[in-house]
Amino acid sequence: MRQTSQGVTIVASFYLKKDYLDVALPVVAACVRASRQEATNFSYTCRRDINNPLHFVFIEHWQSMEAIQEHEKQPHFLTLKAMLERGSESPLTVTFLEDITAPA
Repeated sequence: MRQTSQGVTIVASFYLKKDYLDVALPVVAACVRASRQEATNFSYTCRRDINNPLHFVFIEHWQSMEAIQEHEKQPHFLTLKAMLERGSESPLTVTFLEDITAPA
């Protein structure tokens, strides 16, 4: 992926198994709180689909691809990843985005 001075935005989407909702919510919340504390994170949020409460979307903005790689080694991310491996209805969809309005 091409690096930009504006950082990298990630949109990650997943669907939970119905019986995993109570397990997932605290794990997601803990990951969001801890990720926001990472020095290379500009923003990190998770939203739930109004029309489907089992559909979640993470929207993240990181300093660089290297920052994302470091994030993926953190305990809070690894806990989230393990929960998703057990509790997701389908594979995680991840899109890496760059800002097209900023100079290259």
